[in-house]
Amino acid sequence: MHRSLPRFCSFRSPSRWPGPLLLAAALALGMLLAGCGDAGVDRSKAQLRVINASGYAELDLRVDDGLRQGRIAYGEAAGYLQLDPGTPTLQLARAGSATPLLSIAAALARNRYTTLLAWGREGALQAALLDENAAQPDSGRALLRVFNAAPEAGALDVYLTAPGDDLATAVPLQAGAAAGVLGNALAVDSRGWRLRVTAAGSKTDLRLDLPALTLASREVATLVLTPSRGGALVHALLLSQQAGVARLDGTAARVRVVAGLADGATVGATVGGVALMNAVGSPAVGLYALVPAGTQPVALAVDGAPLAAADVVLAAGGDFTLLVRGRPAAAAASWLEDDNRPALDAAQARVRLVHGVADLAAPLALTVDFVPAADGVLPGEGSAYASFAATTTARLAVTASGQPAPLFTAIDQRLDGGGVYSVFVVGPLAAPTGIPRRDR
Repeated sequence: MHRSLPRFCSFRSPSRWPGPLLLAAALALGMLLAGCGDAGVDRSKAQLRVINASGYAELDLRVDDGLRQGRIAYGEAAGYLQLDPGTPTLQLARAGSATPLLSIAAALARNRYTTLLAWGREGALQAALLDENAAQPDSGRALLRVFNAAPEAGALDVYLTAPGDDLATAVPLQAGAAAGVLGNALAVDSRGWRLRVTAAGSKTDLRLDLPALTLASREVATLVLTPSRGGALVHALLLSQQAGVARLDGTAARVRVVAGLADGATVGATVGGVALMNAVGSPAVGLYALVPAGTQPVALAVDGAPLAAADVVLAAGGDFTLLVRGRPAAAAASWLEDDNRPALDAAQARVRLVHGVADLAAPLALTVDFVPAADGVLPGEGSAYASFAATTTARLAVTASGQPAPLFTAIDQRLDGGGVYSVFVVGPLAAPTGIPRRDR
């Protein structure tokens, strides 16, 4: 463990000691307590720790090119380093690598505590310096500030409510928390709260829902919102000032259903007890809905008749598509994990192809403006994502081995910078349907 917590002393009460010893004991005790709250801390030094809130599994910290701490995992705080006051160069690197991913000059003062917060996805690591020297609030109160370290999720609203409160009438503790911006410390009651995070300005686009967040009396804390594997949902870390870090992982995934059967057959689908589609005719692409993460039962129906389906394992924070395809009498279900994170280059869009064509075992291929975007996509599968410059006039074409003409073409398609798109091709081979869909 890299975590380092303040150390405190305890003493046996001297109240029953003989009178002549009591005064001497009290004087000695006072002198000892003066330096006991943070025993081992050199007050002439600056105190620095690293917290990994990034998409990198483990990070190393170098100070002025020298390795000081290694293998700092996500959600873990390295112990405080005692550094000379000044402006050292702090470098973060992949665990075991001498090549820095990021360098930052940090102004560090004596007897002051600072957290170096590493955040951002792989390929886009960023860092923020968080001051940890705020005065404690009154008894029965806590101070909480918010840092949005999930740029993929966009601006976010943060709510602290009683467990049973309706979100529709709630007021956000912090509204419109933008990525990379540290909010002001706000005073709240020290008690158990329900934490909910939504897309900014929306009370229905829920990104995180945790029933129990406890803030202790006089605690000073920072709530760091961190990205999920799907890009839309978020997790969180609770950083206590000069103390520990608590992981607050989300407990839900997002799931949608694509009805891609031939002959307009209807699809019904329930996953983890959540009804996602109710006898909807093909072709159709459902909306994402929150489903409990973990192993969940799947119930499917085609034209009202049950279709056998195995349980599915849904990773917390993931986005998933359930594709129901084929002929109604021989329907099949396939699971795809969706990566709805925008391209690192904000001027690019990401595109993939999904094969749901009945009666066709041959793989599909996709071109965007005649440039290959995907190939070798087998039935029930999706391609990797390809990035293209944003445009309003894209030409999409989907072809299949052995077929004389494209199965689907579209012109003047809009691909926005930061957008993520799936091109579903479903239905019968004789008359396939192409569905270009913006997923975010």
